[in-house]
Amino acid sequence: MPALARGDAERLIRFVSEAESLGGEDHPVSGDLLFELGRIVAADWVTYYEHDCVPSHHFLDVGRTGDSDQPYVSCVIDLNENPIRLRRRQREFGALRISDFLTRRELHRTRLYDVNFRPVGVEQALEVDVPSQPSHWKTFAFERSDSERAFTERDRLVLDLLQPHLGSLWQAASMRRRLAAARAGLEQTEPGEPRGVILLGARDEFEYASAPARRLLPELTADGSLVEWLESGCPGPLVHRAGDRRLIVERVGDALLLEETRDSVSLTVREREVLVWVARGKTNPEIARKLWLAPSTVSKHLEHIYAKLGVKTRTAAIARFLGPIEVEGEDVPGLPSPWRN
Repeated sequence: MPALARGDAERLIRFVSEAESLGGEDHPVSGDLLFELGRIVAADWVTYYEHDCVPSHHFLDVGRTGDSDQPYVSCVIDLNENPIRLRRRQREFGALRISDFLTRRELHRTRLYDVNFRPVGVEQALEVDVPSQPSHWKTFAFERSDSERAFTERDRLVLDLLQPHLGSLWQAASMRRRLAAARAGLEQTEPGEPRGVILLGARDEFEYASAPARRLLPELTADGSLVEWLESGCPGPLVHRAGDRRLIVERVGDALLLEETRDSVSLTVREREVLVWVARGKTNPEIARKLWLAPSTVSKHLEHIYAKLGVKTRTAAIARFLGPIEVEGEDVPGLPSPWRN
């Protein structure tokens, strides 16, 4: 294995420290981020793409800032025609070169070359994947037009060292989205809901806490574990257990995200039916007519549901048991088919 030169180490450290700020608003990969990658591993084209294999669907390409012509990543090439993709099926995510598998003469005889490479002048390719589901590819591709200018073991080593940091960009982007959504809903949250947000000051003091967070804080601070966790630098989520309940705290920048969950929830068949109709926007009298019950019985079922789920509102009960529901009347995640219209 080649040794990493001092200059390369400095470039990697600088890139890792700046990578998160280079991402786009909706996605962790941007043209600017690819531009900086291209300064570390020189290539004529630096591309990021995502592809779902089942069903086969190529849905995202990001090109490097300043590149006028990005190679088109064709979707018609079968998985078995790309040796790098075949190796990915074995869950190997490290950097791989097309030359690891094919000589130049062998490459020129393939349909991969005829369809993907030759039309845009690609002769050398180096790829590194971000670990993801087996049927979903997240790939950084480096390509060169000069057949004599091969990617080196140094290039492979650099990308192998960067690979876990590239993967962390998705976790950071996910946390940013969660934080943005939590902040947007701070004023709309009700005390009984299972998720809360705390905004921290410069010295990690609590500057603001949503109503659910204020409800959960006494339990989290009673034994001093929250303060110790903050002082230790927040190494991973803080999990506080109380019976079948779990209080989970995660830090995202200058905020803490709190979530209350239960290990198991057992609702009766009738309670599930009531909750399904609540999820579809029905009132208690409407649910009573649907299920041939008295409205007071529906109210009593809802009281039991709230108690079991640890919530106080209809919306919180739906979110706690069924998950997010986007459009009324569409399929509800986890809803048994006999209850669907």
